[in-house]
Amino acid sequence: MGFPFSLNLLLLLGIAALLGLFGGKLFQRLKVPRVVGYIVVGLVLGDSFLGVLPLERATALAPLTDLALALIGLLVGSELRASVFRRFGRQLIVILLLEGLLACALVALLVTWYTGEPALGIVLGALASATAPAATVDVLWEYRARGPLTTTILGIVALDDGLALVLYGFAIAFARVLLEGEALSLGEGLGRPLLEILGSLGLGVAVGLALLVPLRRLYANKEDALVLLLGAVLLVAGLARGWGLSLILSEMALGVTLVNAAPHSSRPALEVVKGFTPPIYVLFFVLVGARLQVGLLPQMGLLGLLYVLGRTGGKMAGAWLGATLSRAPEAVRRYLGFALFSQAGVAVGLALDVAQRFAQAGPAAQEMGALVVNVIGATTFLVQIIGPPFVKFALSRAGEIPARPDRPRSPAKPVEG
Repeated sequence: MGFPFSLNLLLLLGIAALLGLFGGKLFQRLKVPRVVGYIVVGLVLGDSFLGVLPLERATALAPLTDLALALIGLLVGSELRASVFRRFGRQLIVILLLEGLLACALVALLVTWYTGEPALGIVLGALASATAPAATVDVLWEYRARGPLTTTILGIVALDDGLALVLYGFAIAFARVLLEGEALSLGEGLGRPLLEILGSLGLGVAVGLALLVPLRRLYANKEDALVLLLGAVLLVAGLARGWGLSLILSEMALGVTLVNAAPHSSRPALEVVKGFTPPIYVLFFVLVGARLQVGLLPQMGLLGLLYVLGRTGGKMAGAWLGATLSRAPEAVRRYLGFALFSQAGVAVGLALDVAQRFAQAGPAAQEMGALVVNVIGATTFLVQIIGPPFVKFALSRAGEIPARPDRPRSPAKPVEG
């Protein structure tokens, strides 16, 4: 598509922000979560349609997407107060394990049955356990949801990344045995994900504790508190990327530390950050849409369909079973599974890691790595579009959307103990 002038980076960001805003408003009028509008605008601007925001430019804006994920992680963590863990801790752990493990097991069984390749089934099963927090949480914030289902969703999406990393460690160890004939080394397979989880949590907690004294001194000055907290968010994000840690988990740990160790002094800074985030989120989801490739959908085939069905069925059955065993409220038992469809950053990142790990192995391993990337890429496109409307459906049926959700946006508030 030819333009009479160069679309420089600032111009692209301006177009993305404005069209994203109006696209979100249009979808909101259609009773669809506005995050879907942001993603669709990005899809139209991307290579799949207009090519105004090509994949290489969207990829080059990775620091902006990292900032958005960092802010989402911080604010999700700031909702997880000690009272929430005291009241819902056992419930969250039981549900987390069952929805993640059942999704993993069902996908592994279906893929192995269809392809006859257990290594592929195990790896895709592990990736199926991950749930993307960004789009899910944005729907909670848009509709100002509040209640036990909202609290449970926040807790599950906050913890899902850690479970996915552990399952991936097991999966990659078994896959190497099956594909390359290596000796089984669970210590090696689990060492990396466990170090990543512990390192991520340790980084967030350490920076959070270091902020306590300056926050107490600066909390009355919102501008200084904003600079301090935003600087800490960027510091944690940069260190997490540099050290190969989980950005989301690190930022969540930072938010959890601040809201529990310094609830009074951290609140003003967090409120200012919340007001700072909407344009970042719009750009983030437009960039997500621009990176989705419609051309991958035909490549998904029956294998991708089995992956989606297995993941969806496993998460819904696991969420229901976990909620039943932990005696969660009826709304959680009935509707939590509908809020766990979204898949993005962690699953895509791990899929790329699979391809990289097996790039120098034999032809079978290389073929499996490429197939994993294609399946995850295609299914991510699908679930990113259908995920947010199902979150809204779950919240609506649970009665956790207030009568006037169109009032000024504020984060979802968990139920206190």
